[in-house]
Parts: sequence; C-alpha cells; structure tokens
Amino acid sequence: MLREGDAVVLFLLLILVLFFLIRRWKKTDIHPVVLESNRPVQGEIPEMLKAEGYEVVAAKQRLPLWIRVGEKQYESRLYADFIVRKGGKTYVVILAKAKKALRLSGAAVRDRFLAHVLAFQAAGVLYVDPLQGTLKTITFDVTGVRIRRRGGLTTHLIMLTVGALIAILAR
Repeated sequence: MLREGDAVVLFLLLILVLFFLIRRWKKTDIHPVVLESNRPVQGEIPEMLKAEGYEVVAAKQRLPLWIRVGEKQYESRLYADFIVRKGGKTYVVILAKAKKALRLSGAAVRDRFLAHVLAFQAAGVLYVDPLQGTLKTITFDVTGVRIRRRGGLTTHLIMLTVGALIAILAR
C-alpha cells in the first residue's frame, strides 16, 4: 500500500504544515509605534490623564515621515504630546493649541487626527484642552472596508496535506 519514501514525503509535508501553523500562531497583533520613556513623566497634563485612569507611557513623540511625490522626496514628521494606555489600548494625546481651535465636524476631525491614529497605530486620540480642563476621546471606526485575511497559504497547505493523506490511504 505504501511505497518506499511515501512516509518520508508525508513526514516532510507534516513538518512544513506545522511550521506554517506555528509561524502564523506566533505572529502578534500590530503594536503601537511608541518609544516608551524611561523616566517618569510629570506635570499638570499627565496628572489629569492619570486621574482619568490612563497610564502615561511616553511624552513628546516625534514620528519621522518620508513623502514621495513623483520623483521628489519630502521629509516631515508627526508629533504627539503624550502616549497613554488604558484597558490594553494605546491612545495618542494631542494638546489643544490656542491658535488652532478644534472644529467639531467629521471632515475637520478626520483631517486633523486620522493620520496620528494610523501612523502611531493607536486605538484613538485624546484631545486635551488644558485651559478648560477637558478631555475628548476621538476614535475612528472604518466600516465597510474589508481587510484581506492572511493565511490563505496555511489553508492551502493543510488541504494539500489532507489530500495527500487521503491519496496514500486510498491506495
């Protein structure tokens, strides 16, 4: 029923499938792009955030960006005043500026904060107005966008192995 070498091929296929399953299992979720501060962050704003239940992870984050338009390349950066965590989620803290008031409309909030959420890979933005002592949580929910599931290769390998097992046992 089994020919010489069939067991070796089957064993190698099984090891290959296990390798891909373990590799997929070990992949972790996207982690926020944050450089954590080694020294404690102090001040009025961090105390306000701690009072609201947030853990201040870092202060003054600067994320460099390189933008290419045609053949020309530009350098820019995104700034975050603080990075905080609460309930296993990471948030970017942006402080209100007197010269740049926040206009509460969908387009204005999107244009101002979506880049921060995507670039820092955060759950949302905390908009803090230190003069008024207010804190607004801004989150984005992008519905209707389908993210292609990875793992098609693993499924194909499993089916290949099952098919090979059936073919070997059917002889």
